[in-house]
Amino acid sequence: MKALLFLLALLTLTVSLRAELPPKMPAKVSTTEDFRQLLLSTKWMWKNVSANVPDRECVFMPDGSFQHPHFVAKFLIKDIQTVDLVRKDGIATLVFDSSYTKFEALDFDHKRRITGYRAP
Repeated sequence: MKALLFLLALLTLTVSLRAELPPKMPAKVSTTEDFRQLLLSTKWMWKNVSANVPDRECVFMPDGSFQHPHFVAKFLIKDIQTVDLVRKDGIATLVFDSSYTKFEALDFDHKRRITGYRAP
């Protein structure tokens, strides 16, 4: 029984420590977890092409949120190149290029074209 409690405590500590580690840029993206680490470890620029407004810096957060200066959305990774941003007013699907330096999307209303790139 003591051994079981010790293992449970050790497992809990391991999970807690893993959750607090900073995101690390993967050398290669071959899994959705690699893609998640890439998203979390990188700042992105968001441009509303239709409105011709300046680029806005955005970040993917460990809590599953996507933070833009004008909105917050929940992000859901669909595969190793596609992310859905979900808000009450709709879903924007970001499709990343094979080098993971750019993405394209239609905004939440599916009327405005969005482009993005990895911030320098």
